[in-house]
Amino acid sequence: MKFSMAVFKDQNSSRLFVGQFISQICDKMMTLGLVWVISQEQSIQMIPWFLAIGALPHLLLAGIGGKLVQRIGVLRTLIHTDVLRGIIFLLVGLLWLAYFKHHSLTTLFILTFVSNLLGALFNIAVFTLPGLMPKKELVPQLTAMVDSCFSLGTVVGPAISALLYPWLGLSGLLVLNGLSYLLAAGLEGGIRLDPADPETVPETVPETVPETVESEPANADMAPAIPGRSMFADPLIRFMLSAFFLMNLALTPLMALLPLFVQTRFAGNLAMLAAFEVSIGMGMVAGSLLLSVAEFPLKRGKRAIAGLSAVSLLYLFFGLNHNPVLACLALAGLGLALAVVNVSLLTLFQSRPAPADVPVVMSWVNTISIGALPISMLMVGSLIEKIDLTKMTICLALGLLTISLATAFYREFREI
Repeated sequence: MKFSMAVFKDQNSSRLFVGQFISQICDKMMTLGLVWVISQEQSIQMIPWFLAIGALPHLLLAGIGGKLVQRIGVLRTLIHTDVLRGIIFLLVGLLWLAYFKHHSLTTLFILTFVSNLLGALFNIAVFTLPGLMPKKELVPQLTAMVDSCFSLGTVVGPAISALLYPWLGLSGLLVLNGLSYLLAAGLEGGIRLDPADPETVPETVPETVPETVESEPANADMAPAIPGRSMFADPLIRFMLSAFFLMNLALTPLMALLPLFVQTRFAGNLAMLAAFEVSIGMGMVAGSLLLSVAEFPLKRGKRAIAGLSAVSLLYLFFGLNHNPVLACLALAGLGLALAVVNVSLLTLFQSRPAPADVPVVMSWVNTISIGALPISMLMVGSLIEKIDLTKMTICLALGLLTISLATAFYREFREI
């Protein structure tokens, strides 16, 4: 294993990292703030509808989000969506007491829909961008760095929200969130792309691959694009998108069932639930940051298989365990292994398709990540009264292990 801080020293990468670090923390902080306001001032029964409205734009853009990002341009999409979100949150925050507070529920529903509509395009762009950076050898590390921002936001954002909300109120959080988006957009404006990769990805792919691509690849760990083949004609992409969907179906109930584990298995309280959630979040942060600075001898496919196997076994260990300390350690290890899987798959989805297809693939990755939640919750809701918690956990863990074995038997995936 080799360690290198090159990705943090690169000016383009560091701009993207700092901008996303600030933006993701404030974004998660804002989400918790809005949920808290709705539960306190309206009705707790409105929260599922609020979360559903937030997920809807991601599903609506499933088929067209990637094409829109192509048309606008990846970096321009990144900057424009952050600027628009910044202006919207800033205006709503500044005018909240004077105009919007009297129609708070309607305003918050519209705000979350518009924000997530722009956020869906942003997510596609931010995971497409690493492949357009000048230093191609840093793509896996940069992808891990961006992934760590999302994980850090999930851990740090809610804690900051709990501290600042009593002091700033909702209007203050809205203004702060708007300013964070504008700051992120300013940092993104300083990013310079590879001159060989124009802002608008070409719609056609050359029918032949230059000889230099095969003899001198920019990054030996990156699988070459398949010329003239769309992403859905590539069996490996189809297989891995399907596997990614099944992984999300199996993993989503873990977070949703954590409160039930705390109450029934460990007889714990809110502090224990927070400890569990922080453990898995910090594990994901540690895994992403490790991949940002470390180069592993294993090929990307084998890393993903090993990571998914570890996730499965740790999932099973957590489900059967009765010691809260060991449970925290299991969740931390699960989060770290999950980061390895996520980064490996994201890098595959960036590098395997033809360049024009990358935003489209990322659109489906984003949709799967969001869409798996309601499907998984429907599945859990229909089974929770028929199967006890331990049996359900065993089934889900074994399902993950089955996916891991299926990917292990796929030779082309093992060798990338």
